[in-house]
Amino acid sequence: MTYSIIVPCYNEARNLPHSATKLLTFLDQALGDISFEVIFVCDGATDNTLSLLESIHHDKMRICAYEQNQGKGYAVRLGMMEAKGDIRLFTDCDLAYGTEAVVDMLTYLSDHPEADYCVASRKLHPQGYEGYSFMRKMVSRVYYLMIRTLTGLKLSDSQSGLKAFRSTVAEKVFPLCTINRFAFDLEVLMMADKMGFRSSELPARVISNEGSSISLADPFKMFRDLLKIRRTVKKLKFEKK
Repeated sequence: MTYSIIVPCYNEARNLPHSATKLLTFLDQALGDISFEVIFVCDGATDNTLSLLESIHHDKMRICAYEQNQGKGYAVRLGMMEAKGDIRLFTDCDLAYGTEAVVDMLTYLSDHPEADYCVASRKLHPQGYEGYSFMRKMVSRVYYLMIRTLTGLKLSDSQSGLKAFRSTVAEKVFPLCTINRFAFDLEVLMMADKMGFRSSELPARVISNEGSSISLADPFKMFRDLLKIRRTVKKLKFEKK
């Protein structure tokens, strides 16, 4: 079993190289002889994110970079398609869910062949939303209500920033995705669900929320993307796995 960890990066000079070194060091210790790679995708950063990444030397680290900012969805999609691991996970550059949660999710999929992909759920953890602002919590509730109403997805936390997929799922789903921002991971989940892949959830707690920001306009942008996703998924003809 081999692992790929995808980390999208946009103007992350504040978090790098500390978070990258922390993640790589922890994975070396926790995974032992298990083969893994960490792919940092520099999403058209305008600060010195790329130079900081290039200053880190580790034989299990790769960098994908391009000049024009495309959005987190694009960066994750590129990383998933470049990855070589049997299990492919993405997480945020600030390691919002911590390093242990990354290994827990990789290990879970390794030990549970009945699950095709796994989603971290803040709702399943008693301290999952600790430290979130009132506005962030309210926006999340509005969006979850939209998702349940318009998609029927049963997942409790479709927007968590920590998700893992078997390569068989990633290679079928991500090339079909088109959403580059806001609701990109919802598109992934809706396609995976329609293809018949089996989901699972693990409780997760947000350790760091420093890099997160949200505005009143975001739910409307998400709603717009959600309608687009519904149309796309409805038109596409999938073969069940």
